[in-house]
Amino acid sequence: MTSHERPHIIFGTAAFGTGSPLAKIQDEETAAPIIATLQARNVTDVDTARAYPVGSPGAAERLLGELGVPTWANLSTKVNSWAPGTHTAERIQQSVAQSLEALKTDKVDIMYLHAPDRLTPFEETCRAMDAEYRKGKFARFGISNYTADEVEEIVSICEKHGFVKPSVYQGRYNPIIRSGETHLFPVLRRHGISFYAYSPAAVGLFTGRLSQDPSQLAGSRWDDSTASGKIYHDAYYKPAVIAAAQTVADAGAAAGVSGHALALRWTIYHSALSREHGDAVLIGASSLSQLVQNLDAVDAGPLNEELARLVSNVGDLVGDEAAAYHV
Repeated sequence: MTSHERPHIIFGTAAFGTGSPLAKIQDEETAAPIIATLQARNVTDVDTARAYPVGSPGAAERLLGELGVPTWANLSTKVNSWAPGTHTAERIQQSVAQSLEALKTDKVDIMYLHAPDRLTPFEETCRAMDAEYRKGKFARFGISNYTADEVEEIVSICEKHGFVKPSVYQGRYNPIIRSGETHLFPVLRRHGISFYAYSPAAVGLFTGRLSQDPSQLAGSRWDDSTASGKIYHDAYYKPAVIAAAQTVADAGAAAGVSGHALALRWTIYHSALSREHGDAVLIGASSLSQLVQNLDAVDAGPLNEELARLVSNVGDLVGDEAAAYHV
């Protein structure tokens, strides 16, 4: 954000629900103060998915519905996507219906394709999403984790057949993962598609607490024996990446700021994101204290020039070891 304006902030709920080790916010008792904090601090956009929490799909949506979140928030969700064949017309219709029932609402703001289903023809998928859109099930069509070429293909299909076109792309973006700036962003800008950044601080990588001893990873978010752990492990558990993140953590310690906050503030205020194009940043939390820390980091504003430059240079330290923006 070269203008240094505060961007649009969206709250992500991957830690909501039950039945998964990743579900840290499991009931109304733990969720109520988080909801109250979001409302008090004017965070009115909430993001979830049929897949949340990983390992217990649908549980996050059910909890959000029980909490009445759709009554006050602009709520978005994502269809089942993480297996071949999930984007057939029948299964998209089923996933949309299940989401709305769990959320206790008849419409959401954005309905995303969470990840590419490369087995099902994109035309069938886009036709199915258009059908649900015309039934009034969602206001905006979103896509997530697709390659730039796939975005072009989807837009072309939608234009050819008069389908609703995607207007939002949700993707990984942070000081480590920046290839989207070159390959994806020009495509999105050309088609008027906003970019919503998830993992803006690389799921805690910049805290400096990630051990380079693999034996210490068991049971942590970096444990590659779990579905989500494998995603994080494959993206970030590389010597050059860990070393680069440590430089940010060390700089933060010297400045009296956490490395996590430095990375988050860089993504929000100093990256290629643009308010002009409707871009936004997703922040999550597994506890009330973590939410407050993240919101405080947002409110702290831009970094000074020296720290902003240091964080920006992290991508150069990582080089080819940086993960892709897509899956």
